[in-house]
Amino acid sequence: MILDNGISETFNSPFIVPVASFVMVLGIVAVGSWSNARKRELESQERLAAIAKGLVLPPTAAEIAAAQGRPAISLVRRRANIRLSGIVLLGAAVGIALFFIALATILNERDVLCGAACALIPLGIGVGFLIDTRIQSREMDESSTPPPTNHNFTS
Repeated sequence: MILDNGISETFNSPFIVPVASFVMVLGIVAVGSWSNARKRELESQERLAAIAKGLVLPPTAAEIAAAQGRPAISLVRRRANIRLSGIVLLGAAVGIALFFIALATILNERDVLCGAACALIPLGIGVGFLIDTRIQSREMDESSTPPPTNHNFTS
């Protein structure tokens, strides 16, 4: 009976939800990493088997992109995705803050406003994404302009 009581106390702990969510996130990351590694391993085994049989391999997406002289992942698309992420996170931050402000107003309980501080996390990440987008835009503009040529030929 002591074991049953200990287990029920463990599951009634106020820390069970944060601990379980932390373990869940770690599990998702670990399984995702393992899945990507396994996928790359299977792809390489397939290519090696095709080489052993003497088959002509179709080019990979990276090889096609390199042959065309462009990066495998469009930098413009990547920048647009980062900008979209930043905007979504800013919207989430505003929504969280407004939720807690409305809840504090409805309940007439000033302490509920402490929950609005949770909005600082997506706000900070969203601002960081938007700053990164600005930096990438500036770098892309600098790399797209040709370097100045010096036509002063002195001998």
